[in-house]
Amino acid sequence: MDRVKRILGQFENAAHHPGQMVREWKQETGRKVVGCLPVHSSGAEELIHAAGMLPVGLWGGQTTISRASEYLQAFCCSIMKAVMEFSLTGVYKDLDAYVSPNTCDTMRCIPLLLKETNPEVPVIGLVLPDNRKINVGVDYLAEEFKSIGESLSEISGQKITPDALQNSIAVFNQHKGLMNHFLTLANEHLDIITPYYRHMVIKSSFFMTKEKHSEWLSQLIDALEKTPSYPWSGKKVVVTGIMMEPDSILNMLADYNLAVVGDDLAQGSRQFRTPLPDGDDPYVRLAQRFADFEGCATVHDPVKLRGTIIKNLVTDNQADGVLVMMMKFCDPEEYDYPYIKMDLEDSNIPLLHVEIEQQMDSVEQVRTRLQAFAEMLRDK
Repeated sequence: MDRVKRILGQFENAAHHPGQMVREWKQETGRKVVGCLPVHSSGAEELIHAAGMLPVGLWGGQTTISRASEYLQAFCCSIMKAVMEFSLTGVYKDLDAYVSPNTCDTMRCIPLLLKETNPEVPVIGLVLPDNRKINVGVDYLAEEFKSIGESLSEISGQKITPDALQNSIAVFNQHKGLMNHFLTLANEHLDIITPYYRHMVIKSSFFMTKEKHSEWLSQLIDALEKTPSYPWSGKKVVVTGIMMEPDSILNMLADYNLAVVGDDLAQGSRQFRTPLPDGDDPYVRLAQRFADFEGCATVHDPVKLRGTIIKNLVTDNQADGVLVMMMKFCDPEEYDYPYIKMDLEDSNIPLLHVEIEQQMDSVEQVRTRLQAFAEMLRDK
């Protein structure tokens, strides 16, 4: 138990001090760091790694929005507001470049705003195809990744070779496998792996090399496997949305004896639940992974598989209900919600829709609703 808590403390420290993690890595290696905006920077991250640089996830954070309001309208999501605020106030000063995918309407303008506000820092746009599953969509994205790779090579001074990229893909695939193993094992130790610590393990992966995070994961998995499983007596939930922050909401779940046993979060398992396929061409492998990926509001999904994915998570993990964590002003997520609600209600799965944002003045309304939901699940 003590060993598990010590390792979890490492993940927690990394998740809460991303700037420190980045500065230490730059001092140790003398190499460059590239900020990756959400949601779909997978593919670019492997290229950054193959170029000898560190990919760092930029998912906003808790801060006071002041200068960002000069560039973004009031109805933009809090993640992008925080990203712009951090860029304008020097929080991202250690970044040597950005990669920005065209995830949503708001993010289509972010590369231009970053160039306008920090002209000395290169910004690389990643234009993802809507028709991602057809051959021409895969071919297009493979060429897009080649172009991005050339830009990254110029920034790092290290050419991306096919062998280097294949090695990076292997590193990332190994990390995805370890993350999935950890989440499966975590459900046997819900007394230790609380919603908060589950999130810390996942979030910390954005701020260090995948090799180092994989090493920590292996240590944590080993420690958990040597710890007796815990018979959880509370209720179990699956969470879905972009992310589940601020941390106070995660701690509320523990207060009401709710355990997270599965997630469909953009900042969570969507990042690693789809492995990169085998193949001789590493760029096609990167593109094919995006084609194989399912279950996100920000990618084209004509058959609306997300509700089925969430239902399978509920069944596979014996969950009692679903929490839909709706990021305020996130149009793609709001468009998906009616389909999710219909699919879950058709299967008699209880769900709670909770609107969140990173700059919440008060979470007490969320507390009241979570408490009522927990009581409803207990009374079923």
